[in-house]
Amino acid sequence: MFHLYFGAFDIVLYLGGTYFAMVLANAICDDRERIKTTQETATTAPAAIATSQSTAASPVVPVAKRKDVPVRVSVNL
Repeated sequence: MFHLYFGAFDIVLYLGGTYFAMVLANAICDDRERIKTTQETATTAPAAIATSQSTAASPVVPVAKRKDVPVRVSVNL
């Protein structure tokens, strides 16, 4: 009886994890599609967006350029 209970519990956890992974992947893909269509719309019809929408839906922050810094690692044994 012990093996049946924990075997069923394992199956429920496995199915729940699989369902969660599928929902998460679907949400990520939908978000990427939404961003892609928004970018395509912005590049194809900027005048139509400018007249109907005064501010951007999500603000874009410029990324600062990184400086190359030499790093030296030494190991003393």
